[in-house]
Amino acid sequence: KLTERLHKHGTCVSIQINHAGASAYPARLNGLQPVSASDIPSKKGGTVPRPLTVEEIYEIVNKYGDAARRAQQAGFDAVEIHGGHSYLLCQFLSPLYNKRTDEFGGSPENRARIVKLILEKVRAEVGPFFPIVLRFSADEFTEGGNHLEDILELLDYCQEEADILNVSAAINDNLYLQIDQMNLEDGWRSYLAKAVKDKFNKPTITSGNIRSPKAAEKILSEGYADLLAMGRGLIAEPNWVNKVATGQEDMLRKCISCNIGCADHRISKSKPIRCTVNPDIIHEDKYKETKVTRPTNVVVIGGGTAGLEAACTAAEVGCNTTLIEANEQTGGLARAIANLPDKSRIADFPNYLANRAEKLNNLK
Repeated sequence: KLTERLHKHGTCVSIQINHAGASAYPARLNGLQPVSASDIPSKKGGTVPRPLTVEEIYEIVNKYGDAARRAQQAGFDAVEIHGGHSYLLCQFLSPLYNKRTDEFGGSPENRARIVKLILEKVRAEVGPFFPIVLRFSADEFTEGGNHLEDILELLDYCQEEADILNVSAAINDNLYLQIDQMNLEDGWRSYLAKAVKDKFNKPTITSGNIRSPKAAEKILSEGYADLLAMGRGLIAEPNWVNKVATGQEDMLRKCISCNIGCADHRISKSKPIRCTVNPDIIHEDKYKETKVTRPTNVVVIGGGTAGLEAACTAAEVGCNTTLIEANEQTGGLARAIANLPDKSRIADFPNYLANRAEKLNNLK
């Protein structure tokens, strides 16, 4: 149903296939011990995993193939194999986690073996004309871990069956570089994608706080990557692409990289995704379809972010709205916090709300 609905809108859709390994939530394992390349937790203080046997490794390889075939049958247009971010395949690739002495440990060729086998198995299941994406951490930014030159060598042994290389970064113990903190520049890690692209001459994907259309265009036009991955940015602003394409850049509800409703809720707490700047990530602007049926006057006291959102929402459903703010500028505390050097990205939110309010004729 999902793929059919998306295809009706002219889009292509890929699905990511992943094994969490030592990063699996213990509460979801029904008392079982997580598995990994070795007995090294995927983060400091994490659950100690059980090393996989060789037989279990080959069974997992086959399961990846089964999953890819199911995805293809369900109508997905591509599959992505996740080999980064301290998940199972990263736990084999990285010397931080892989202490094995058999054919799946030690040398770069051995550490890359499981990825090579999985990609070959997936290719055998989906055929030659179905795109396969490989995602990986091109630099773990950790002493003793893989760095860019190490990953480029590891890819020599395993990337052949991948059509697209999704170049990410970091591991669990430096999560702020994996799920980028707000003071990191738009596309800050795109240089990693360029290095991979230059060596393997394959389409690459980059990600990392890409919020500004100008930054996005720069990455593409200067050849750093061929495709851009946006996750949190599209939670905050599902219409990012359409607004840019139609000249509404001033109406972009840009993600501020606070990581509260998305990363913290979803990853840390296993709660449904929320968003600090997007109050309804499911129904989006559907509320605008229901207008007031009689003249209605609304007065909002205070033009902080909550007051601006309330005033805009009231005006958008047809209320004659007055916003009263004591200061010369709206935005409240968010505007003040954005003056701090590492918090400047927060200003994007009150700027968007102010632009939105300015366009409403029945809001003064």
